[in-house]
Amino acid sequence: MTGLACLVAADCEHLLSWSDLSAALSFEACGGQLAAFDEANLALKVSPQVSLVGRRLRGFLKDSHWLESRQGQRTQDALSLRSIPQIHGACRQQWQHFCELVNRELNAATDNPLILEEDGGYRVVSQANPHGESLALASDGLAPALAELTSAAERRTYRLLNPEVSGLPGYLTDEGGISSGLMIVQYVSASLSAENRRHAQPVSVDNYVTSGLQEDHLSFGTSAVLRLFKQQSNLQKVLAIELMCGAQACDFIAADDPRESGLFSRGGWGLWQLIRQHIPHYTRERWVAKDIQQLDALLADPAVLQALEQQTGIGDTEHV
Repeated sequence: MTGLACLVAADCEHLLSWSDLSAALSFEACGGQLAAFDEANLALKVSPQVSLVGRRLRGFLKDSHWLESRQGQRTQDALSLRSIPQIHGACRQQWQHFCELVNRELNAATDNPLILEEDGGYRVVSQANPHGESLALASDGLAPALAELTSAAERRTYRLLNPEVSGLPGYLTDEGGISSGLMIVQYVSASLSAENRRHAQPVSVDNYVTSGLQEDHLSFGTSAVLRLFKQQSNLQKVLAIELMCGAQACDFIAADDPRESGLFSRGGWGLWQLIRQHIPHYTRERWVAKDIQQLDALLADPAVLQALEQQTGIGDTEHV
């Protein structure tokens, strides 16, 4: 149970970082209002994790001529864009709590029986340190956070595809009226998001009797941890879809502006170009499963994330 939780903790940190980058690309493509990420107002939330996400977003989006040209066009953005620091920060809080409990378990003696040194001798004690209640409850706390990260990414993806709010061609297609464009990838994103919501239901409240009434309260901690792997896999695919749509949006924005690399932020330009090195612009109808798989594999590579964060300078930001 604890070993599996260690793997979840590491993978989740990786996906939290990617969620920030993916959201930043969508925010830039949507021409978001940067005032929402201001350091002073985020500090009033009194959350180190919210402030951390704000710093990462500001570092990624700095020096964007496209965003500069869009400021003041509306009072505020939709919550899926405006509240990225608050959503991602709250999810980081849950991840941090999960990690703290994992560390406690790693440093705990969870054998039964335990052999305790006492008065120059030893005492054998039958007890319940192996009970996994703390990890089960911690896993049940992290599951909704993973569902929320997935849901927010799906909502941003939908906004990119909706011309009424993005100002871009509907479904990000070159052939409006005869092509459904990237509509179907949003279907996939919505389906995976719904699945993650179902996985967010608590597992620790299940209870059965085993071992001749001796084990009459079970934590189901292993089951609670195992479903987190599925949630993380779904989240990674939803982020891949968001990046796919974000890059497509950047293609349309850049087509109307001759500045090319000088148009977007350094982070946005680097991420956009990275995506285009792996999948082409979507023009005519094609099977998109391979595109999603390509970006899914890209997100799984720690070296890619490290290079992007170093390129934008946000890799120097202390993680909380």
